[in-house]
Amino acid sequence: MSLQDRQNSGSSTGVPVVTEAMLASFYDAQIERLLTFLARRIGRDDAEDVASRIFEEFFAWWPGHAEHSQPVAVLYRVAQCRLVDHYRRSTVTSDAEARIFKAVLTATASGSRDFEIVELRLDLQQGLAELPERQRQALYLRYLAELSVQECADVLGVGFENMKKILKQALKALRESPCMDAYKTTDAAKEVHR
Repeated sequence: MSLQDRQNSGSSTGVPVVTEAMLASFYDAQIERLLTFLARRIGRDDAEDVASRIFEEFFAWWPGHAEHSQPVAVLYRVAQCRLVDHYRRSTVTSDAEARIFKAVLTATASGSRDFEIVELRLDLQQGLAELPERQRQALYLRYLAELSVQECADVLGVGFENMKKILKQALKALRESPCMDAYKTTDAAKEVHR
Protein backbone atom coordinates (compact mmCIF):
# COMPACT_ATOMS: atom_id res chain seq x y z
CA MET A 1 0.00 0.00 0.00
CA SER A 2 1.43 3.38 -1.00
CA LEU A 3 1.70 6.36 1.33
CA GLN A 4 -1.18 8.04 -0.56
CA ASP A 5 -3.38 4.95 -0.08
CA ARG A 6 -2.58 4.90 3.66
CA GLN A 7 -3.39 8.59 3.92
CA ASN A 8 -6.75 8.09 2.23
CA SER A 9 -7.71 5.00 4.26
CA GLY A 10 -6.38 6.47 7.53
CA SER A 11 -8.46 9.62 7.27
CA SER A 12 -11.68 7.60 6.89
CA THR A 13 -10.95 5.19 9.79
CA GLY A 14 -9.71 7.70 12.37
CA VAL A 15 -6.24 6.12 12.49
CA PRO A 16 -3.43 8.71 12.56
CA VAL A 17 -1.81 9.26 9.19
CA VAL A 18 1.77 10.21 8.38
CA THR A 19 1.79 12.54 5.40
CA GLU A 20 4.69 13.49 3.17
CA ALA A 21 4.57 16.96 4.72
CA MET A 22 4.93 15.39 8.18
CA LEU A 23 7.92 13.36 6.98
CA ALA A 24 9.58 16.48 5.57
CA SER A 25 8.85 18.48 8.73
CA PHE A 26 10.16 15.67 10.96
CA TYR A 27 13.34 15.43 8.88
CA ASP A 28 13.93 19.19 9.08
CA ALA A 29 13.38 19.18 12.84
CA GLN A 30 15.66 16.20 13.55
CA ILE A 31 18.47 16.15 10.98
CA GLU A 32 20.93 18.53 12.70
CA ARG A 33 20.42 16.96 16.12
CA LEU A 34 20.90 13.48 14.67
CA LEU A 35 24.01 14.55 12.74
CA THR A 36 25.50 16.04 15.92
CA PHE A 37 24.72 12.83 17.82
CA LEU A 38 26.39 10.73 15.10
CA ALA A 39 29.33 13.06 14.43
CA ARG A 40 30.43 12.94 18.08
CA ARG A 41 30.77 9.19 17.69
CA ILE A 42 31.92 8.58 14.12
CA GLY A 43 32.89 11.92 12.55
CA ARG A 44 30.89 14.29 10.35
CA ASP A 45 31.62 12.60 6.99
CA ASP A 46 30.46 9.16 8.13
CA ALA A 47 27.60 10.72 10.10
CA GLU A 48 25.93 12.03 6.94
CA ASP A 49 26.04 8.63 5.26
CA VAL A 50 24.74 6.81 8.34
CA ALA A 51 22.02 9.47 8.89
CA SER A 52 20.64 8.92 5.40
CA ARG A 53 20.31 5.17 6.10
CA ILE A 54 18.69 5.89 9.47
CA PHE A 55 16.07 8.19 7.96
CA GLU A 56 15.43 5.78 5.09
CA GLU A 57 14.73 2.96 7.55
CA PHE A 58 12.71 5.18 9.89
CA PHE A 59 10.56 6.61 7.06
CA ALA A 60 9.83 3.09 5.83
CA TRP A 61 8.64 2.20 9.36
CA TRP A 62 6.72 5.30 10.49
CA PRO A 63 3.75 5.37 8.04
CA GLY A 64 2.77 1.88 9.19
CA HIS A 65 3.05 2.94 12.86
CA ALA A 66 1.59 6.44 12.81
CA GLU A 67 -0.07 5.85 16.18
CA HIS A 68 3.33 5.49 17.93
CA SER A 69 3.55 8.17 20.62
CA GLN A 70 7.34 8.72 20.49
CA PRO A 71 8.69 8.68 16.93
CA VAL A 72 11.86 10.54 17.97
CA ALA A 73 12.71 7.74 20.41
CA VAL A 74 12.27 5.22 17.59
CA LEU A 75 14.52 7.31 15.33
CA TYR A 76 17.30 7.18 17.93
CA ARG A 77 16.82 3.46 18.50
CA VAL A 78 17.32 2.98 14.75
CA ALA A 79 20.37 5.27 15.03
CA GLN A 80 21.83 3.12 17.79
CA CYS A 81 21.43 -0.02 15.68
CA ARG A 82 23.01 1.61 12.62
CA LEU A 83 25.92 2.87 14.77
CA VAL A 84 26.63 -0.65 15.94
CA ASP A 85 26.54 -1.82 12.30
CA HIS A 86 28.90 1.01 11.35
CA TYR A 87 31.38 0.09 14.09
CA ARG A 88 31.34 -3.52 12.98
CA ARG A 89 32.11 -2.57 9.39
CA SER A 90 34.64 0.11 10.23
CA THR A 91 38.34 -0.54 10.09
CA VAL A 92 38.96 1.31 13.35
CA THR A 93 41.04 -0.87 15.63
CA SER A 94 42.67 -0.40 18.98
CA ASP A 95 46.45 -0.17 19.38
CA ALA A 96 46.54 -3.78 20.57
CA GLU A 97 44.64 -4.95 17.49
CA ALA A 98 46.91 -2.89 15.24
CA ARG A 99 50.00 -4.49 16.82
CA ILE A 100 48.54 -7.96 16.28
CA PHE A 101 47.77 -7.20 12.63
CA LYS A 102 51.26 -5.76 12.10
CA ALA A 103 52.88 -8.78 13.74
CA VAL A 104 50.82 -11.14 11.58
CA LEU A 105 51.58 -9.22 8.37
CA THR A 106 55.31 -8.95 9.08
CA ALA A 107 55.63 -12.47 10.46
CA THR A 108 58.61 -14.45 9.26
CA ALA A 109 59.28 -18.13 9.48
CA SER A 110 62.06 -17.46 11.99
CA GLY A 111 60.20 -18.52 15.12
CA SER A 112 57.09 -19.94 16.65
CA ARG A 113 56.26 -16.62 18.36
CA ASP A 114 54.56 -15.36 15.19
CA PHE A 115 52.26 -18.37 15.17
CA GLU A 116 51.34 -17.71 18.80
CA ILE A 117 50.08 -14.26 17.79
CA VAL A 118 47.98 -15.74 14.98
CA GLU A 119 46.59 -18.38 17.34
CA LEU A 120 45.73 -15.74 19.94
CA ARG A 121 43.89 -13.70 17.30
CA LEU A 122 41.90 -16.74 16.15
CA ASP A 123 41.12 -17.78 19.72
CA LEU A 124 39.93 -14.26 20.56
CA GLN A 125 37.69 -14.23 17.49
CA GLN A 126 36.19 -17.57 18.45
CA GLY A 127 35.72 -16.48 22.07
CA LEU A 128 33.98 -13.28 20.96
CA ALA A 129 31.71 -15.23 18.61
CA GLU A 130 30.49 -17.31 21.57
CA LEU A 131 29.38 -14.25 23.57
CA PRO A 132 25.77 -13.04 23.56
CA GLU A 133 25.17 -10.30 20.98
CA ARG A 134 24.81 -7.49 23.56
CA GLN A 135 28.12 -8.38 25.24
CA ARG A 136 29.92 -8.64 21.90
CA GLN A 137 28.55 -5.24 20.83
CA ALA A 138 29.66 -3.72 24.13
CA LEU A 139 33.23 -5.01 23.71
CA TYR A 140 33.41 -3.83 20.08
CA LEU A 141 32.22 -0.36 21.05
CA ARG A 142 34.48 -0.07 24.10
CA TYR A 143 37.72 -1.62 22.84
CA LEU A 144 37.62 -1.42 19.04
CA ALA A 145 35.73 1.85 18.55
CA GLU A 146 37.38 3.17 21.75
CA LEU A 147 34.21 4.82 23.04
CA SER A 148 33.89 5.78 26.68
CA VAL A 149 31.62 3.69 28.88
CA GLN A 150 29.00 6.48 28.76
CA GLU A 151 29.17 6.63 24.95
CA CYS A 152 28.77 2.84 24.78
CA ALA A 153 25.73 3.15 27.04
CA ASP A 154 24.26 5.85 24.77
CA VAL A 155 24.78 3.77 21.63
CA LEU A 156 23.25 0.63 23.13
CA GLY A 157 20.47 2.53 24.89
CA VAL A 158 21.28 1.38 28.42
CA GLY A 159 22.22 3.17 31.63
CA PHE A 160 25.81 3.84 32.64
CA GLU A 161 25.83 1.31 35.50
CA ASN A 162 24.17 -1.32 33.32
CA MET A 163 26.83 -0.73 30.66
CA LYS A 164 29.59 -1.28 33.21
CA LYS A 165 27.90 -4.52 34.26
CA ILE A 166 27.59 -5.71 30.64
CA LEU A 167 31.28 -4.98 29.98
CA LYS A 168 32.36 -6.73 33.17
CA GLN A 169 30.26 -9.81 32.33
CA ALA A 170 31.55 -9.83 28.75
CA LEU A 171 35.20 -9.70 29.83
CA LYS A 172 34.63 -12.39 32.45
CA ALA A 173 32.87 -14.64 29.93
CA LEU A 174 35.67 -14.10 27.40
CA ARG A 175 38.36 -14.90 29.98
CA GLU A 176 36.49 -18.06 31.03
CA SER A 177 35.85 -19.20 27.46
CA PRO A 178 37.36 -22.61 26.63
CA CYS A 179 39.02 -20.86 23.67
CA MET A 180 41.17 -18.92 26.11
CA ASP A 181 42.25 -21.90 28.26
CA ALA A 182 45.74 -21.92 26.77
CA TYR A 183 46.34 -18.35 28.01
CA LYS A 184 45.27 -18.89 31.62
CA THR A 185 47.82 -19.15 34.37
CA THR A 186 47.41 -21.95 36.87
CA ASP A 187 47.27 -21.33 40.60
CA ALA A 188 50.69 -22.97 40.95
CA ALA A 189 52.20 -20.60 38.42
CA LYS A 190 50.67 -17.64 40.29
CA GLU A 191 52.26 -18.87 43.52
CA VAL A 192 55.71 -19.08 41.90
CA HIS A 193 55.52 -15.45 40.74
CA ARG A 194 54.59 -14.06 44.18
